[in-house]
Amino acid sequence: MTGWPGVATYWLLVVAAGTGLISLLPLRWEPTERLAAAAVVGLVASTLLSFALALAVGVGPLAALLPPALLAAATLALPARRGRRLLPQNAGAAVARWAALPRSRWSVAVAAVTGLLSWYLFSHALQATVGGGLTAAANVWGDWGVHTSYVQSFLLGHNLPPTDSLEAGTALRYPFLVDFQPALLEALGQNLAGALDMPSFVVGWSAMMLIFHLGLRVTRRPAAASLALALVLFGGGLGFVGAYGDGCQQLGNAQPGFDAAACTHLSQSTPGAVAGFLGHIPTQLAHLPRYYDGQDQAKPPLPDLQWYAPLVVYWLPQRDFAYGMGLVSLGLILLWEAVRRRRRVLALGAGVVVALLPFFNPIGYLFAGLSGLWWTGRRGWWPGLARFAVPAAVLGLPQLWFVVSGPHGSSTGPLGPNLFPALDLGWLSHATVACTAAQYRAGANCSALFLAGTSPLEALAYVGHTLSQPSFYGGLAGFWISNTGAFTLLALLAAALAVLPGRLGTRLRRLRLMAFWAPAWLAFAIGNVVVTQPWNWDNTKLLSYWYLGAAIPVAWLLTAGPRRRVLSVLAGAAVVTLMLSGVLTQIASITGLSDVLQTPPSGATATLAGSQEAAVGRAVRERTAPGAVFLTEGQPNDPVTTLAGRTVVLGYYGWLWSYGQPLAERYRAVQTMYAGCTGDLPCQVGTLLRRYRVSYVEFEPGNYNQLQVNLAWYQSQRLPVVVRTPLYVIFKVTSLWAPTSAVPSGRPILRG
Repeated sequence: MTGWPGVATYWLLVVAAGTGLISLLPLRWEPTERLAAAAVVGLVASTLLSFALALAVGVGPLAALLPPALLAAATLALPARRGRRLLPQNAGAAVARWAALPRSRWSVAVAAVTGLLSWYLFSHALQATVGGGLTAAANVWGDWGVHTSYVQSFLLGHNLPPTDSLEAGTALRYPFLVDFQPALLEALGQNLAGALDMPSFVVGWSAMMLIFHLGLRVTRRPAAASLALALVLFGGGLGFVGAYGDGCQQLGNAQPGFDAAACTHLSQSTPGAVAGFLGHIPTQLAHLPRYYDGQDQAKPPLPDLQWYAPLVVYWLPQRDFAYGMGLVSLGLILLWEAVRRRRRVLALGAGVVVALLPFFNPIGYLFAGLSGLWWTGRRGWWPGLARFAVPAAVLGLPQLWFVVSGPHGSSTGPLGPNLFPALDLGWLSHATVACTAAQYRAGANCSALFLAGTSPLEALAYVGHTLSQPSFYGGLAGFWISNTGAFTLLALLAAALAVLPGRLGTRLRRLRLMAFWAPAWLAFAIGNVVVTQPWNWDNTKLLSYWYLGAAIPVAWLLTAGPRRRVLSVLAGAAVVTLMLSGVLTQIASITGLSDVLQTPPSGATATLAGSQEAAVGRAVRERTAPGAVFLTEGQPNDPVTTLAGRTVVLGYYGWLWSYGQPLAERYRAVQTMYAGCTGDLPCQVGTLLRRYRVSYVEFEPGNYNQLQVNLAWYQSQRLPVVVRTPLYVIFKVTSLWAPTSAVPSGRPILRG
């Protein structure tokens, strides 16, 4: 079954499977909460089973439809006692009672608003164009080049068992199931854009609703739950203080001759500048001092603004993020109710949900695991702790170990070192100078210390030296105030109130809000002490979960605390400052006022694949074998990977660098192969082409990996041309392979 009937059947089976699975848990679900939980659980569980089946039968309709069908049949065939949890005896009366509750009507309103928002954003993330091209929202252009490449590698490149199609011959340690699932939809006849957009919408909306219901269960206030969700989506820091200057800068870029000096002082031009600003809001209000943001304002309004608007930078481009938020929120709901009601079955269910996270979002596994251990251990509920920890560890740790046991970067490379983990007290509150243990022993001035090869005594010496600097504390406090505005101050205020007598302290203790968010502050501490990933900024992925955990008590304080009018006004002002940066950034991303240096923006979108890319993708699919290996220049939206799903020797270096891959040797090999054979030195091209099994060499626009290419040499070899367009040419190069005996013995053909 393919086409729209197959796609519709798939989604019905997924929701049915999820509904059956969550009905096994003795929990009273709100209808919108049940639907959100069913969508996430059904999609995640069926994708895992589909992957296992696809290893045997390949990616196709059978692998897509059979697993959710079996899950639905197995879980919905329940005894009558359990079935009543799903379908009450008097459904009409139950619906009437539910609709009469104010919080039920509130949850429906939140579901409608988040549904419309999610649908608009995710349906515009990737869109098909006439002729087979693709346009992407400007803020997902770079990230979804990775996702489309992995999706197509499963379907078109037959990449099972999976290897990293962006670095031929290496293990795929990326949480690839978020991209395997769209391949199933493509196998059912969905186009690539819909196959990526629809799951993102389903998981994104479900995660939003689960965050709302988590806040509702903890605070018991719909207003607090709604505000907590809004903070998680739009929360930001003080970047909005530079909005006017950024808007004027954008106006100057858009209108030649505009006097940007009108932005800095009152004059006759100022009213026009204000009006022009409203139509030229920049996407990156924080205008980070990094080349890819396209903002080169000389004097940013605040230093060290690093906290992006979550919805723009996490929810949309990073497809695993919504999965993580959804599974973490569901796991916390089950854990919270398990601890509150002493229900061992709920603790067991939470452990199974958390165990799924390493397959979809490993960072979420760390946060949810910390929360479960803290909540159950603090209450001394050892049976619940065991029922949570055993499945979470037995099912989840092997996959987590596979992810973290890979390469941990190298000390050299074209983009510098990408070693990790590292001690970095204060995270980005200072200018980071990371040192290896050897450099530290040699007396280098280090603000961060890579842990590889570092002794415990050296680590303690680094920590002691950092903490002895008075400037460290002021810099750290100022950094978090700048990046989160009043949020961190309100969080500390709530913590102080919890230990003081009075109305708010009593209610905080009664709701156990401090117990709820204590694991979030542990995650905050880890993120400010240890760099967990090759790119230090990626610690925001862990700190986003801190923000999730802390947003619920902060939202409760802002909605339940004020009783006097003046306090209500101050609370409202605080809410505005907390979300203004995020809201303005979201408006800017929708209207398309983003400086994306990789490709010129077109309205709110950028071209991921135009007519030439579509032609190249079709030709590669038709004229090359699915498992063929290509040598490419690392274009992020290369049609060889994004449209044809083929494997390349080295994809975009920036992606792989941020994954912690040690790429120096492979990068030198790519340089040598592209340089051709020149001069009197022995030619290594044929040897390297055979070693990496390169069948085709592509010359493409945009030298993203900063390579020196020798097209003339390859043209002189009279090689068969597979594809030629005005911007692309692909040669078949197997005739250049050196004899097998020329490949050095003892070295693998491909690096594993």
